[in-house]
Amino acid sequence: MESVIQKLETGLKEQLKSLGEQIKVAEESLIRTKEGYLKVQGALEIMDILKKEINDQEIKTLSEGEV
Repeated sequence: MESVIQKLETGLKEQLKSLGEQIKVAEESLIRTKEGYLKVQGALEIMDILKKEINDQEIKTLSEGEV
């Protein structure tokens, strides 16, 4: 009976170790994906600022030409 319990315990410990490693890999992947997402989001925010500045500059140029 003890060998059955010991085998079960050994199997569970191996499964726990494997799952812990899978969690670590998944967390690392999630961190890399999140960093990429935030970089792209930041780039899009910069693009919006640039578009607004270009638009403001075009409006200013047009209004100066009308005077």
